[in-house]
Amino acid sequence: MKTVLIDKSLVGTSFTKGLADDKKAVFLYVCALIEAGASYIELDFDSVVRLPKPSGAENYIFRLNRPEEFVVANALNFSYAVLPLRLSYVMSKLELPVILEIDTGDSDVFDILQIVASNIDLSQYGMIRLTGDFEPDSIPEIISTYKRRTIIPIDICPKNSMLTALNSAIAAVSANSDAVTVRFGDYKDYASLEELLIMLSSMHKLIVSPDYLEGICKAALISSIFSEGVGRSNLSLMMQKYMHGPLRIPNIDRVAEPETAELSRLLGSRIRMNDVSDRGNLMSRVLGNLGLEQEVSGKLADILQNCNIELFKVIKEDDE
Repeated sequence: MKTVLIDKSLVGTSFTKGLADDKKAVFLYVCALIEAGASYIELDFDSVVRLPKPSGAENYIFRLNRPEEFVVANALNFSYAVLPLRLSYVMSKLELPVILEIDTGDSDVFDILQIVASNIDLSQYGMIRLTGDFEPDSIPEIISTYKRRTIIPIDICPKNSMLTALNSAIAAVSANSDAVTVRFGDYKDYASLEELLIMLSSMHKLIVSPDYLEGICKAALISSIFSEGVGRSNLSLMMQKYMHGPLRIPNIDRVAEPETAELSRLLGSRIRMNDVSDRGNLMSRVLGNLGLEQEVSGKLADILQNCNIELFKVIKEDDE
């Protein structure tokens, strides 16, 4: 069975003041994550209200943080609901498949599961999510032992307190975990979605798909518009450096720093065309270093540049 990737970067997100209700930007971000390779997008109440109503909701998972939120989960017909162990008593009120999230901390996984199973009927859940600070070498044994004992699908969500989350996520995918939960960006508490995808491609000697890279770069650009809480990965930082929109490219003629933010916007919009060309060529070369052939990296650089321009147009129209 193919491991599905769940992205939870819209859970606990700090939305930028003034752009927090920009449903277009948040929806485009979700689309970009799916393009990048995420199978499901986990949302909480704060992010759900900033999205257009998910009619089909085939790619959405709703996380309950408060007991009364079961009403939202039932009303919008999500694919799954995530229920932390502390809210397990709400299970009877939910009308959709439920993922029970068990935080194992640094304890023995099966000791924790035994305690939980003695108090809760685990067979009523659609999936069990184990989250904690795992040793990467222990992941294959955890998954194989778990699957020998139960048929309930397993989701691994490694935390990063010991800086092992990415390696644990890779180990979980390699051990055929039913699902792995990560978070887009270099977010300190979890494994990075885009770094996981690129590392897996490298391990299996696959050329990174231009479609995946386009989705990753779109997500990096769009998230910077509406959110203060989405971390930046190495790839995202590369995009920030080489693919800034017209308003963010430094003015080469400026000597002193502008005194106001508005003046900065005006001065920053004056650029020379040959500078834009140089940036595009540099971006193409950087993408080539990821293992892409020259023709593919050049095409992707053009796509991203157009994406950045289109994004700028949307922002400018909203400002007006």
